[in-house]
Amino acid sequence: MPIVFNRVAQCTDDLSAYRIQTVALGHDERQRHRLAVMLSSGQAAAIVLARDQCIGAGTVLLSDTGHALRIQAQPQALLRVSAACPDVLLRLVYHLANRHVRAMLAADAIYIEPDSVLAKMVEQLGGQVSPVELPFEPEPGAYHAGHRHGDERAHAHDTDMGRVGEMLSIAAHKAASQ
Repeated sequence: MPIVFNRVAQCTDDLSAYRIQTVALGHDERQRHRLAVMLSSGQAAAIVLARDQCIGAGTVLLSDTGHALRIQAQPQALLRVSAACPDVLLRLVYHLANRHVRAMLAADAIYIEPDSVLAKMVEQLGGQVSPVELPFEPEPGAYHAGHRHGDERAHAHDTDMGRVGEMLSIAAHKAASQ
């Protein structure tokens, strides 16, 4: 029987009674709300969270059976984008952001997921590209995980608007295929 982790621990939770295990997940896996994982003990586990709960590196998930699961960021293949001077690096940030590329920013480099087209663009713009393996924690964006409403009516409105957007998208795809 898998352990079901169904909530995110809060900083006020006392974790002393929990058996804490650790699992390393890649960036894409940490974006999911439903995920099956194998624990280091060999036991199967399921992560089943509400859509508004985020899994970041360091997040601790809890089960109703007294288990806790600490999430680590798994190293993955990335490209390190750098430049000889800050002006060129800033220009590279602009061009990558203009293409909505997920990026992890450092003072002297930009880290992106491997993409040969983007690597070529970076080199044409005067940057250097080198492969690295690191945990990927890209910038979340201005509205990520911070856009919440205080009452349920506002949440219901957001949900309805999301459905409207989905219906419009489906209709557009049907119209384009006819």
